[in-house]
Order: sequence, then C-alpha cells, then structure tokens
Amino acid sequence: MKKILSIIALVAFLVYVGFRLASNKETIETNTENALNIEKYNYIPITVHKVSNESSEQSIEEIGSFQSRQELTVTATASGKLLSLNVREGQYVSKGTVIAQIEHSALTSQLATSKAALANAIKDLERVQNANNVGATTKMQIEQAQLQVENIQSSIAGLNEQIKFYTVTAPMSGYINKMMIEPGSFAMAGAPVAEMVDISTIRLVVKVDERILPLLKIGKPITVKTEVYPDKTFTGKISRIGVKADASKKFEVEIDLPNAGNQLKAGMYGKAYFENLSTTEAIFIPRSAIVGSVNDAKVYTVTADSTVKFVPVTVGGYQGNNIEIKEGLQPGDQVVVMGQINLREGVKVSVVQ
Repeated sequence: MKKILSIIALVAFLVYVGFRLASNKETIETNTENALNIEKYNYIPITVHKVSNESSEQSIEEIGSFQSRQELTVTATASGKLLSLNVREGQYVSKGTVIAQIEHSALTSQLATSKAALANAIKDLERVQNANNVGATTKMQIEQAQLQVENIQSSIAGLNEQIKFYTVTAPMSGYINKMMIEPGSFAMAGAPVAEMVDISTIRLVVKVDERILPLLKIGKPITVKTEVYPDKTFTGKISRIGVKADASKKFEVEIDLPNAGNQLKAGMYGKAYFENLSTTEAIFIPRSAIVGSVNDAKVYTVTADSTVKFVPVTVGGYQGNNIEIKEGLQPGDQVVVMGQINLREGVKVSVVQ
C-alpha cells in the first residue's frame, strides 16, 4: 500500500514540474517575441502627457502661537503694608476694579486734621465777613481769611490725591493671571502686584517667507484652526506685517481673532491658512513622469523624430497628483508617463493611449 502511495505522489510531482516548465517556456517565448519586435521595428510603446500652462492658486499654511491682545503688570504706586487683596488668580475684572489696598493711616490722620482746620477757617471767614458788615474789619483781614480757607482746601485735595496712590486698581479689563504679593507684606512703590491679560481678542503670531510678503495686506481675512478644537474653524484678520526679517529671513505676521467665550488661550498653538494669495500660470505634470527622486528629478520627453530625450527638471510644489515644474519643460512638450522602464536616451518610441 505504501508503495502505491509513493508512486502516486511521484507521478503528481512530475505532472506539476511539467506544467511549470511549459508555463515558463510560454513566458520566455512571449518576452522573446516582444524583444524581437522592439528590435525589428525599433520602437518602444509609451504613454505621454502633453505639457501646458495651468492655473495655480498659491496657498500656504503656517503654525504659530497665540498671544494675548494686551498683557501688563500692575504695580504698586506707593509704599506701605498691604492691607488687603480683593481679587484672585483667574478672576475676570473690569477696568477700575480695586485689586489691593495699601496702609495709609498717616495720610488719613492728616486728612482728618486738615478737614477740622478747614471747618475752623470757614467759621473764621464768616465772622470776619459779619464784622465787615458793621465796619469792624478791614478788607485785608477778609482776604487773609479767604486765603486761609483756600490753602486748607488745596491741602485736602492734595492729601486725597496721595491717598488714591494707596489703592491699586485694574488699568484695563481682563483676567488676573498671577498674583505677585501676599496680604500683610510690605509693598514698595513700583513693585509688581499682579499680572493681567486681555484675551477678549487674541492674536496668532506666525512667521512667513519673504516671497509671499508682497501678497499679504492688513485686514485680509485668514482661516485659523487648532489641535485643541479640531472641528472648529476660526476667522481672523491680519493686523500687523513685520518690517524686519529674522535670522532665517522670515517675517512676523499677526492675526487678530475675536475670542468669544475665551476659548483660545495665550500660549496655545494654531495654524493659519493663507489661501488664494494669487493665481498664476504654471506647468504641472503627473508625478509618474518623474524618474528618480524629486531632489534630482528627470523626465523623458519625445522629440520630433520620435526618439526620447532624458531631461533634468526643477520641481516645485504639489497640486493633487501633479507636481509643478519650474524649469526644464515648455508648453507643448510631451513627457513620458508610462513605459519609462525600457527607455534610454535616443530610443525610438511609439505613442499609444
């Protein structure tokens, strides 16, 4: 039984080998026939693309970071012990809100004394005026009494102005980003008390290449997207275009965006889409026409005598499956897009579609 099975297996193997040999022979004969045809007729079938100028809309994308519209440090305008802090970090405050109160008891005491002196000076003036009605005083005495009242009033006004310096108020509307002093500590005039930021309008700062700078203008609408809100699209306007390049020859461009609900925060990253900057005529060919890498790109072109020429080209950006050719081709040229594997300089070809 084992002998019969061995014979069957051997026969099956021989049949398989015979089939493979026949198949390989057919393939070899086909390839040989094709090679003989190429040699006999001296041409290679190819597919070509006719070069022409096409409209190209120039658009770029640049990544930048968001900055607050305004950011400043609130400082103490007088020296003294900090009596109270009336705000906390992260709190929104309106312009004029009291942030901190600095101790000023000496000035308060002087003010109370001056007010009492003013009351007495006013009474003295009234007595002098009443006495003048019956001819008991001179004009000079009246003038001196009036001058005394005015001097004290001026002193009181000065004290009130000084006392205002001991109240630290918000110079703008915005968020308290950071407190820099604690209640009970001694505040020096000019020392930082709090850091405020205004993000009601937020600013995206990006850097662009000098070549597109002439295509930008103040007020141009710009689409902005973020990774934090991938499903949302924001729209801003160019508010400033830099006038000096950095070391990499790029210029800063600022884009202001309304920030409803304060969704965008200073320090986040955003991407600006500079779209439809200009429409120009350019040459685009299928990417399949490129032989080798785009850094050392070459294409085969068909000449008038139906031979091919190996031409180096300079490539630009992509537009779908096409690639821009900046140098090396002219409208009307025919570039090979299929069949390059069998080509070499000077080989005769036949265009098939």
